[in-house]
Amino acid sequence: MQHRLPLIGLLALCAPAVGATAYAPQEKAARQFIQQKLQQAGLEQTQLDVRLTPPRDFQPRACPQPLQARSDNDRVNSRMRLEIGCPSQGWSDSFIVRADIRARAAVAARRLPAGSELGPDDIVWAQRQINDPDDVVGSLFDLSGLSNRNALNEGQLLRRKSLQALQLVKRGAEVRIVARSAGIEVSAAGEALASGRKGEVIRVRNVSTGKIIRATVSQLGEVVPLP
Repeated sequence: MQHRLPLIGLLALCAPAVGATAYAPQEKAARQFIQQKLQQAGLEQTQLDVRLTPPRDFQPRACPQPLQARSDNDRVNSRMRLEIGCPSQGWSDSFIVRADIRARAAVAARRLPAGSELGPDDIVWAQRQINDPDDVVGSLFDLSGLSNRNALNEGQLLRRKSLQALQLVKRGAEVRIVARSAGIEVSAAGEALASGRKGEVIRVRNVSTGKIIRATVSQLGEVVPLP
C-alpha cells in the first residue's frame, strides 16, 4: 500500500529554512553590539548565546555594509529590544533579543560582613551567569575606597548597585579640620556630629572654638570646611 504524506507535511519538506539563516546578518550585528558592551564593562572570557525574534512582517533586505544594532537605553540585559538596520539605506527592524551571557566576574573570596572595606584579597574571579553586565564587577572596575552594603557569602557575585563609598568618619569621633589655600595648610581638631563617606557633607564641631561648621569628608578622619 502506498503511503501519502499529509499536505502539511509536504509543505514543510518543500519550504525553505526560515530559521536563523533568514536573519543571520541581524544576529551578527546583535552579537557585536552585546560584545562591545561587555568589553566596556570590563568583562572577560565571555560566552554568548544570542537568539533573535524578528517582527511579524520581517523581510530580508540588502545592505552594502554590515548591519548596525542600537538600543534606546544603551544597556544590555538578558532580554532586550534592538533596532538593527542599515544606516546608509535608512531602514531598520525591531528585534527582540535574548542573550545568554557568561563571563569572568568578581565574587567574594570568603564571607564578607556588611560594610567591609574591599580590596584585592577579598575577591576571586569566576565564570558566572550574567543578567545585567552594567551591575557586575569586571576587571576595569576600581574597588578602592568601596565597601559592600550587605553581607556577602563566599562565591557570591559582587554587584555594583550593592557597593558604596567606605565610611571614613564616624559620629562622635575626633577629626582633623583641614583648610588649604595657595599651598598653605591650616588644621584644627574637630568632633564629627555625623558619620560620613568620602564626598559627603557633615556637621563638625571645632573643639577649640565650639563653633559648628559644615565640612566635606575628604579622607579617613579628615574633613575640609565649606566656604
